[in-house]
Amino acid sequence: MNVLEGIKVVDVTAWAFVPSAGGVLAHWGAEVVKIESPAAPDPMRLLGGTLEPGGASWYFKHYSRGKRSIAVDLASDEGREVIYRLVAEADVFLTSYLPATRRKLKIDVDDIRAVNPRIIYARGSGQGPQGPEAERPGYDGITWWCRGSLAQSTMDVSGATWPTGMVGHGDGMSGMTLAGGVCAALLQRERTGETPVVDGSLLGTAVWFNGPAIIPSQFPGAPERTFAPATPPATHALAPPNMNTYQTKDHRFLNLLFLGDADRDWVDLCEHLQRPDLATDPRFAHAPDRMANGPAATAILDEIFASKTLEEWKQVLVSAKGAWSPVQTPRELYDDPQVVANGFLRHVDYPDGGLKIPVPPILFDEDAGDPPPAPDFAAHTDEVLREIGFDEEAIAKLRASGAVA
Repeated sequence: MNVLEGIKVVDVTAWAFVPSAGGVLAHWGAEVVKIESPAAPDPMRLLGGTLEPGGASWYFKHYSRGKRSIAVDLASDEGREVIYRLVAEADVFLTSYLPATRRKLKIDVDDIRAVNPRIIYARGSGQGPQGPEAERPGYDGITWWCRGSLAQSTMDVSGATWPTGMVGHGDGMSGMTLAGGVCAALLQRERTGETPVVDGSLLGTAVWFNGPAIIPSQFPGAPERTFAPATPPATHALAPPNMNTYQTKDHRFLNLLFLGDADRDWVDLCEHLQRPDLATDPRFAHAPDRMANGPAATAILDEIFASKTLEEWKQVLVSAKGAWSPVQTPRELYDDPQVVANGFLRHVDYPDGGLKIPVPPILFDEDAGDPPPAPDFAAHTDEVLREIGFDEEAIAKLRASGAVA
């Protein structure tokens, strides 16, 4: 498959969402050079266990197919010079790094464009490039599945009383979407010379994906949900306490998914919970301790999270370092600050007043564009026929014969 033959991509990514976009581009024939740290390879290599020395898990082999890999210390001046030389000859710079890291490493938009003004800068994030949580981490299990309303929709359909594990995989869907955005930007560059910044996000893709549940939730008379106490599944007590789902005082759910610096994020969480003693408790101080004493830690967190409502916890945890997300309903997405800030749901005018619908989940220069209305049946028949050379008499004959309407 060589439809992108000749396109060069510098891939500074980790985990699955944005790496999968690079894997799609490589599968389509682009030359994709994946940058990994000499001291810390992509964590996805180790997920599920490595298969051979220097190799990777099947997860990595799925999402990073077809790439070339080099190990470069981006924090060093010498390593950065290597990246800049690659960038100078590349068509696309693809990254999943958070804004603060990009600025620190001098690989943000302005840094890369200073080396190559014609490059397409493409980035993937959890919650989109704008809004109060633009710089927070995100993963598909929380951002796409829980915050994006898919977990709640699945509960609605199945009758489950506790959020199920993720069905489907938001990383792959979001990565495929981002790869399509990159291709659209490359086409724009060839036609106009313009090089937009391309943004994809897990939350934006979830809003698009779950549109059939989100759109009708805005209508008057949409069913109201009631939330009740629920018994957690047996797996709840066995899961790591900082990678688990908890029910709040108002019987809502939030999900923790600490995949970064687990010990640092645990200490930070305990401070946010106003329980710093849990961070120094020898049963929970380090990741192996929490694994060994997981049921005890989870039982304590169950009590803590049951002491406040979901809205209260949103305010408490918004500044937490670790990744987490509420389990939201489709209707709540209309008021989600990240959905609003990035314009993932936008109004379309119709004679009856219109409605809000999801936009395609790719932003070009941080804008997805306003959605146009769907056409009335056969509203443009005459217009289109005129554009391809039919005069009024010919159109009338076609209509009279029933060939067109």
